[in-house]
Amino acid sequence: MVPLTAADVSVSASRTKADDGRPDEKRPAETLVWNHRQYVQTTNSDSMTSKAHPTTHSHPRLILYVAATDTAAAEGATAIEELQTDPDGTVQPTTAVDDVHEWALDADCIVVEGDHSEEELTTALEAAGPVPVVVFADEPFASSSVAADADGYVRRDTADAYVHLADDIERLCATTREPPAEDGPPDARTAAAVFETTAGIASCRDRDRLFERLVDGAVDVLEFEYCWLETINFGELVPRAAASAVPDEALESRSLDDPLGVAFRAREPIRIADLTTYDWLEPPFDGVRSLCSVPVGDVGVLHVVAELPDAFDGGDLALLEGLCGFAAAILERNWAERGIVNERDRLTRERSRFHERYSRLKDERDALFTLFRNVSEPTLRYDLEDGEPVVSGVNATFEAVFSVDREEIVGEQVVSCALPTGLADRATALTEAIQANEQRDLECRRVTPDGIRDFVLTVVPLDVTDSTAANAGGLLVYEDVTQQRRQERKLLAATRRLETISERIDDDARSPLNTARGYLELAEKTGDEEHFDVVETAHERLSDRLQELVDVADGERTDAEPVSLVEVATRAWLTSETGKAQLLTDGDVVLEADRNQLYTLFESVFRTTIEIEAADDDAASVTLTVGTTDDGFYVAGSRPTEADADREADPEPGRLADADGSAFGLEPIERLADAHGWDVGVAADDDGTAIAVRGVEILE
Repeated sequence: MVPLTAADVSVSASRTKADDGRPDEKRPAETLVWNHRQYVQTTNSDSMTSKAHPTTHSHPRLILYVAATDTAAAEGATAIEELQTDPDGTVQPTTAVDDVHEWALDADCIVVEGDHSEEELTTALEAAGPVPVVVFADEPFASSSVAADADGYVRRDTADAYVHLADDIERLCATTREPPAEDGPPDARTAAAVFETTAGIASCRDRDRLFERLVDGAVDVLEFEYCWLETINFGELVPRAAASAVPDEALESRSLDDPLGVAFRAREPIRIADLTTYDWLEPPFDGVRSLCSVPVGDVGVLHVVAELPDAFDGGDLALLEGLCGFAAAILERNWAERGIVNERDRLTRERSRFHERYSRLKDERDALFTLFRNVSEPTLRYDLEDGEPVVSGVNATFEAVFSVDREEIVGEQVVSCALPTGLADRATALTEAIQANEQRDLECRRVTPDGIRDFVLTVVPLDVTDSTAANAGGLLVYEDVTQQRRQERKLLAATRRLETISERIDDDARSPLNTARGYLELAEKTGDEEHFDVVETAHERLSDRLQELVDVADGERTDAEPVSLVEVATRAWLTSETGKAQLLTDGDVVLEADRNQLYTLFESVFRTTIEIEAADDDAASVTLTVGTTDDGFYVAGSRPTEADADREADPEPGRLADADGSAFGLEPIERLADAHGWDVGVAADDDGTAIAVRGVEILE
């Protein structure tokens, strides 16, 4: 095995320059020595050698034929191919004027038929640039300004039109594509080839097309015909583009560890002066002696080989570096642009989905607003402003039922318009329902021109069908259930009367009946008429009890009936002068009482408690709590301070047990309680005042 030397493999990335900035071929250059799949740093004093070109680069002529239809383009291309002098030349037919810009970099001449509009012909002339353009059109077209700007004009309506067209193409190609003289400056030829190649690469958006142009450009710039490009794919270098002269045996996939993959692995260009010197280094195909390999970014590697040894110099390697670096930059640009396009497309799709969702929500909102205008129940519409629900409208039924003016309440807080003032529990429940953004039902009572009415208040968010949508408001719908509640109370009273009849039959009717039966037996045995007097008295008492049971069954005794504590307390609050005081409830029970008297009792208790707590001051901070105990109920008043704002308003059980209302002038309250057999007590200390009613029978 013969090892590689510094003269065999060199790295162009480390080329040195003389003090005047020009390459110095005599100064040592830092090189990369590759020794059987490993490489180290060394120097080389003879790395720049003369170029020995094995072949002359040939360029088959390419004519672009632009017609208005596919048929005309195909016929014209076929006719030109049969008449042209270059046997390897090709004619590319097309119907798209936009293709002129794409093909201008490769074409030697462009033929445009006159069936296109003047605007399209002008676009074709501008896109062609320095490439000569021949207009092939009928006689009337000769007078147009477009024909005057073209490099050639051939009439299409003559007998030998295609012969004249082929002659004109030959003339123009000979004038504009004549190769420079052998003694012409090589730097000028190379610069033109580099410019044409980079321009072609820069205009590429397709990856494969870019690889093809890079290979073709390397062939044009270096004038070596064996050039191909490999890209990395799952750990292998796979051929992607190749010049026509490269044999098939060179275009096989190779492992990344293959010796020819060192340039890609090291991301450094290499050149080998003589491949046959090393028996372990197999040439890509027979007859190859020297090689240049240049990485194309992190995508692949470009190979150029020659049949003669030492065919490449440092200048060749520098040119390949520039082309490959430029191609890598264009690939990065295309990748970035593709990412931008993909992001734009994603945003477009998101916008479309957002528009669909917006349209759906708008339709739902419009449907709800239509329902809002046409619904027969009182309905209030609200919107959210900075998270707070405000009234945005009410329907006509709402105005009529609650005797309000729409203009006066629009923009006001929902809680203050939807509920009576002072009912803290109901206000809290409504606020929580709106913030939960869920449909909920709440019970409430409101004063109307027809008196106090019972309602079921339904909270309907606008986005109930879309859980991901932001809460944009909703509706509050009132259903009048006053009659239903009255029927429920009547049914409860009837049930209670039946229970009372059952109890009294055992307690009041059975005892007199047993007495009469017993004394009747004694009278039969003894004959003593005094026993009949007792029997008569027992029958009279039994008759009275039966009449009482009949009265109970007929509902004529309406002084006592089952009532809800919270219901009566709330109704009394709505009709009392409570100012800005707040009412809280703590539990509810059903008790047997005269509804009207209990209603009056609560009015008196509320008025008395507020007077005690507020004294001569405003009642704004007074809070009243109606709660239940084991044997009754209470009303507790409190006026919390800032330091004691979280104190519970409910009184302690010990305070209620020791309550005594003798010093508070509660005679009206006590009379109403006495009529039911209840006791009243009052507890007062620094925590506030509590009025307790005890001895109450709580119904199941």
